[in-house]
Amino acid sequence: MPASERGWRPVSRQAHLRLALLGVLLMGAPPAAAQDWLVFQGVADGEFWASDSGSRLLTRNDGHPGLLGRLYLWTGVAPAARLQLVALTEMAAGSALNEDAAVSLEGLTLRYTPFRALVIEGGKLVSPVGAFGPRRFSPTNPLIGQPDAYSTAYPWAGQLSGSVSHLDYRVAVVSLPAVHEDYVPEPQAIPRLVVGGGVTPVVGVRVGASFTRGPYLSDELSPLIPAGNGWKDFKQEVLAFDGRVSRGYLEFHGELDYSWYDVPTISGRVSGVAYYAEVKYTWSPRFFSAARFQRNDYPFVLPLSRAQWIGKAVNFYAGEAGIGIRLDQHTLAKISYQQDNWTASPNGRAVAVQLSYQFDVREWLARRQ
Repeated sequence: MPASERGWRPVSRQAHLRLALLGVLLMGAPPAAAQDWLVFQGVADGEFWASDSGSRLLTRNDGHPGLLGRLYLWTGVAPAARLQLVALTEMAAGSALNEDAAVSLEGLTLRYTPFRALVIEGGKLVSPVGAFGPRRFSPTNPLIGQPDAYSTAYPWAGQLSGSVSHLDYRVAVVSLPAVHEDYVPEPQAIPRLVVGGGVTPVVGVRVGASFTRGPYLSDELSPLIPAGNGWKDFKQEVLAFDGRVSRGYLEFHGELDYSWYDVPTISGRVSGVAYYAEVKYTWSPRFFSAARFQRNDYPFVLPLSRAQWIGKAVNFYAGEAGIGIRLDQHTLAKISYQQDNWTASPNGRAVAVQLSYQFDVREWLARRQ
């Protein structure tokens, strides 16, 4: 996918208001023992990409070598041991970024944890469908790329979750469906239910699943919806399975997702399947290697007219292999090679190098005291 014209996109008025509210809370927090109530952590990434120009998945900077920088900031307060308010801000720019440079408020989470079996959260939360979203950041992603099944999203949501013995659960009402923005029209916010859970039979092993169903189109498409129907009549269903196994220095993560779409003018539902398998081995405290194989047979939905919509699966396979070196407690360097194979599109290759740095302002404050 070619890079679009780049320019800084301003933070929305709502984002300004939320950041201002966060600032008021920060200023009003007690001055003593700042590191006890303050949440101020971050991850800074710098990346170099060299790719060819043929791949819809891997091409960066129109096939020319390119750089990008990204900064994630978690800022907030924890006025009580069980209460926390945290905002996640993302800043990204560079020639290897296949979108406009931006400063955006990704997440805003108010979390109350009365006990282990019940965690109450509200705000802009990472989508509870699937399991990769919380692992997408460079310190927890052993590679540089990501599975392509669903774009990581932060819908407005309210969620109850927790764990009891070997079982865990989550029930959420979210504002957006779990979709890939490059395959379906932009969805409209509308409440939908997500349920999920898992079992941990032994230490180091977990198997989980999640499910959601609801509309995935928008009112803007109403002129293209066949007469007698509304955009809310066309539903999407996602059933996702995930698993992880950790034994000694070996770690495995995997997901298998099934999806079904009602598409205007298409008889029957359009279905798709996506999966990935990821393995990591830590050879020494500072050195590890990892590999990920994925397939995405994702439904592609596009309106052409009121009488004709496209609804078909777009299939590809892709793999990534790389190594990581921990330069110190906070700094991680990775290099990886990626390749994809499309059924009906040109294939591509890419080499990426990433340097990431984690920091916690509370540690800096603690050292000064």
